[in-house]
Parts: sequence; structure tokens; C-alpha cells
Amino acid sequence: MAIQMDQQVIVDFDVPAKMRDGTILRANVYRPAGEGKWPVLLTRLPYGKDFPIGSSVIDPNQVARRGYVVIVQDTRGRWTSEGQWEPFRNEAVDGFDTIQWASQLPYSNGSVGMYGVSYFGFTQWAAAILQPPALKTMVPMVTWNDPLNGLTSRGGAMEFGSGASWSLQTMSLNILSRRYAADPQTLGRAMYGLVQDIDALGSRGY
Repeated sequence: MAIQMDQQVIVDFDVPAKMRDGTILRANVYRPAGEGKWPVLLTRLPYGKDFPIGSSVIDPNQVARRGYVVIVQDTRGRWTSEGQWEPFRNEAVDGFDTIQWASQLPYSNGSVGMYGVSYFGFTQWAAAILQPPALKTMVPMVTWNDPLNGLTSRGGAMEFGSGASWSLQTMSLNILSRRYAADPQTLGRAMYGLVQDIDALGSRGY
């Protein structure tokens, strides 16, 4: 396929994908305009597909201009996706289901690649365990293939420093936003408390 640098791009926000248990996960989809079928590049992250981190590894618009479909999905229980957030637990099955869903989109040619760093590097390893037929390649970076060895624990010992700081600094914002969405004043107080907890982590938290 010839590269068209002037290719127009269509962006579909909050595209739903139904998992095998009925839970809806949502993604932003960047794709070339017009008729055609293109290979898919997928990343799945818990940090918010609508934040800059969702496009931090590659620029979805620029990649779509070059003839790819790029899908950036919120993992289960995070931001726009339904379900209960349980780190690591559902990423294999949800990854498999999302890959198969992506391969069957009307503008997909059936081939899916995955990419991403850190947690959204791990979501690639987790999905690959189940060997989804449509997954043709993956590019995990700065990540791990086993969260129980090198992330939350080392050699069987709990890595409390990593777990506590990761939970407070990257996970709590979304949890508070969901819990207090209808009460901005309470949300503000909760956010203030979160910042205090983060600031105290080094001196008193551990």
C-alpha cells in the first residue's frame, strides 16, 4: 500500500466493544477516511485514552495518515469503560476479546498489532498468552511479562514502594472521579486529601 501523507483521518470517540461477559469497553479509533481495509494497531491502557498519555507512544493521527487503524482503549473499570477495576486480572481475556473485535471491524483487514509501554506493554503479554488468531505482532516496551516478579513483588517479597506510589499517583484520580462525579465539592476535598497522601508517602506513608 502506498503511503499517502495527505490522507484524511476520521476519529471515532468512545467506540464500544462488548466483552464475553457483556461488559462494554470503550476506545477512540483513528482511521483513514474513505473506503478500504487497513491493518489495526491496538493499545489498551488504564491511564485514560483521552489524556495525552493515550497518544504518548505514537501519534494516532499521523499513523492513521499512513494507512493504519489505531485503537486506543480504556481497560476494564477505567475512565469510559464499564466494569470493576482489578489490576492485571482481566487483561488476558479482555485483550483477546478486543483483538478479535478489532479484527472484525468493517475497516479492518483482519490483522492486529499491539504496542505500548509499562502497563500497556503488559496488556500485550497478557493477551498473547491466549494466542488470539488475529494478533500478528506486538511491541511491548519498558514493561514486564509477570507482574508478580519485578513490579508488585520481587522474588516473592511485596514491592510496597512501587505498589503504593503507583496506586496513589496513577490509579486514584479515576476512582475518585467516578465516586464523586455528582458532587464536585466532595470531589475537590477528596482530591486535596489525595495530594496530601502523595506528598506524605515518602516521609510517613511507608
